[in-house]
Amino acid sequence: MSEAPAGMKIMVSIGGYGGAGAEPITLMAFKSNALGTMTVLDKITYREVADEGFAFVTNLRLKNYDCLFKEEHLAAAITAYKEAEGMATILLADDVARYRPRIETDGVDTQGQKYRLAGDIGNAEVAVLALAHFMSRQRGIESLGRMSDDIARLYQITSI
Repeated sequence: MSEAPAGMKIMVSIGGYGGAGAEPITLMAFKSNALGTMTVLDKITYREVADEGFAFVTNLRLKNYDCLFKEEHLAAAITAYKEAEGMATILLADDVARYRPRIETDGVDTQGQKYRLAGDIGNAEVAVLALAHFMSRQRGIESLGRMSDDIARLYQITSI
């Protein structure tokens, strides 16, 4: 049985939002496996490559990344963010609290709650949404890993 790592360090670099002249941004986050939370820690100097030991999320076609966040992922990212916010599993440190995505409720239909983003949403807000999407995807991967470990334990042979 493998030991679960304590957590994951993540960098997210996002560009293309916020209007003309908006600079791309890189945020740093930590996902705690023990607590089941992701904390957005800090804005750092923009990166096109992650530092050693970090997972890398981006919407830009850069050379190396672990998760490519596309426009088509926005709806799922908003839902993931709202769920994580409601369960207090996504946290923003004081220095980055201003990057909390501005999401407005836009009614309910047969598909569920409808949301709308602010028209001038910036790169930092989209970066937080990309982190929520990444966190949601990681839960699926971790569940699969735990299931594999459980199945392996079922088939262990014990000798006396």
